[in-house]
Parts: sequence; C-alpha cells; structure tokens
Amino acid sequence: MIPPVVTFMFAQSPFDVTLPEAWFTAMNQILNVLFAFAIRGYLLLILVGLILFATGLSDGLSKVLVAFGIGLYFGGPLIVNLVASFSSIAPVTMESATSAWLQLFGMTDSEIVYVLVWVGEAIAGICCLTGAILYFTPSTNNLKSRGQSLIVRSLMLAPLLVFFHITPLLL
Repeated sequence: MIPPVVTFMFAQSPFDVTLPEAWFTAMNQILNVLFAFAIRGYLLLILVGLILFATGLSDGLSKVLVAFGIGLYFGGPLIVNLVASFSSIAPVTMESATSAWLQLFGMTDSEIVYVLVWVGEAIAGICCLTGAILYFTPSTNNLKSRGQSLIVRSLMLAPLLVFFHITPLLL
C-alpha cells in the first residue's frame, strides 16, 4: 500500500502555475456561449437532425444530432454551471448567455429557427415531390420503395414545421 503522503507528493506540480487574467474572461465567454447553446441551440440540433432525416442522406448522423440535442437540453445547463463553479467563475446567467449568443451569431434564436423552418419546408417539399416522381416512375421496384420512403419522411417532418409556424402566433 502506498502511503497518502507519497501520492500527494507526486500529485503536486513543481511549477507555480498562475493563470492570466485573460483566461478568466475567455473562459467566462466560452461558458456563456455553451450555456446559451444548451438552452437555445438544442432546438437547432433537433431541427437540423430531422431535416437531414427527411432527405434520407445520413440516417445515422440525423439520429446522433437529435439524440445530442435532447441530451444537451437535459444536461447542458447543469454541466456548464458545474464547470463554471469548478473554474471559480461566476455562475452563468440567462442575461449573460443571451448577450454571448447575440455576439456570436448576430441573430436571435427565434430568427435562426425561422430560417431553419424555411429551409426545412423547402427540403420537405422537394423530398415529397421527388418521392412522388420516383414512386410513379414505372421502371423498377427500387425506385418505388425509395419514393415511398421520401414521401413518408417528408410527411413526418411537415407537422413539426407546422408546429413551429403556429407557436409564435399562440404566444
């Protein structure tokens, strides 16, 4: 058994590390951006994942994006505040996170969601039309199943996009 004194002696650093003052400012900004992304960006990840799923290009990546977005929603703010407390930085607040979000993206989260909804509607319409063309093309059975898959995926995305259109009107 190793005595605890030896463990503490090996764990000590021979250098006296003092962090520069700019490190605290940079760490504070990074944590504010991460907190803002955790409370607002999860929705962006879920939307991008569902739009990618509707296209059928990468099912694995779309599932990872949706799962990461859901995980970020539940665990993101907790993890960011834990890191802030370990870094001896003031806890991240909603105001500082909003300010960091606007500095980084230059747009509010609702504007980014509206742009993504617009892109999602265009992709859903293109996928539905492409799926109908492939479905009614009488050449092979493979085209028919691919067309049917595109139609179903775009119709799965459409109610979510309608929800994002109606939500601002209800609030």
